[in-house]
Amino acid sequence: MTFLYPVYLWLLLGVPLVMGLLLFAAWRSREALTAYLGGKLLQDALEILVLKNFISAVLFTMALALLVVSLGGPQWGSRSVEEERRGLELVFLVDVSNSMLVEDVLPSRLARTREVARSVASRFPEASKGIVVFKGGSSVLVPLTGDPAAFDLAISYLSPSLVTSPGTDLNEALPAAADLFPGGTPRHRVILLFSDGGHDLGVSRQVLEDLRDRGTPVFTVLTGTPAGGTIPATDGGVLRDGHGDPVIVGVNSRRMEEIASVTGGKAYSISETTIVNRLVQDLEHLSGEGVSVLFRQVSVDRYHLFVLAALGLLVVMILVQSFRWRDLL
Repeated sequence: MTFLYPVYLWLLLGVPLVMGLLLFAAWRSREALTAYLGGKLLQDALEILVLKNFISAVLFTMALALLVVSLGGPQWGSRSVEEERRGLELVFLVDVSNSMLVEDVLPSRLARTREVARSVASRFPEASKGIVVFKGGSSVLVPLTGDPAAFDLAISYLSPSLVTSPGTDLNEALPAAADLFPGGTPRHRVILLFSDGGHDLGVSRQVLEDLRDRGTPVFTVLTGTPAGGTIPATDGGVLRDGHGDPVIVGVNSRRMEEIASVTGGKAYSISETTIVNRLVQDLEHLSGEGVSVLFRQVSVDRYHLFVLAALGLLVVMILVQSFRWRDLL
């Protein structure tokens, strides 16, 4: 079970207080009635009054708790909903780890990524575009915008210095990229992932399946070659390991292909001479001229079940108060 508005569940902390106040009020009522009527009040009638008040207090408290839970927006299960989409929204998710400085693709993996991203973006002037960069963490460089100048400027600043945390973590980066897409828009949403598929580019299956269920495919672009290369160092040499040997960084094409496959996207290699044309053709085919009908999974709201249960308890409480219990004695 999940909740749309979990903050309301804090109100449940007040339910025991309400229960205590109701029981205290019932006790005070019993004491006052006993003091007023004295011996005139039959013992069995007094016991019935106490029992009715206690049961009513419990029922009211339970109903109140159910109403509070319903305010939280409980959801469980899922269902398929039909969604019409036209047009295109693109989020460029770019790996800016140090391995992207390798020059096995000229002029370098990152520089070539800039060229390809800029070329693809220029072919879709009407599309909204955003940029998310990532290493061990992620950062939104440009939210979705229709301003090509802002996009081009941000592309030119792509650098490993944009994110300080080391490593390569897609479990945070992919959801961050998907969150850039506004809800309720009828456009096709695509994440373009540029990365070499680094050795620590782990991503959970659940993250990928969530993207698939949201109708957000990931088109992956492998930014290096199988042979790999060395990482340039700031002193003009190359990065070396503890033994003094140059660090050779390859690629992980299998991981990038898996990401594309699970999310319903496609996989490419930046070393292809026709990479831009292939990407553009596939994106044009996806968006098309007309309307595409897609199905996505959404959680099912269940708040009404708690409301109905609360109303049922309140009805029972009223019956408890109005029923002539002495007829049972």
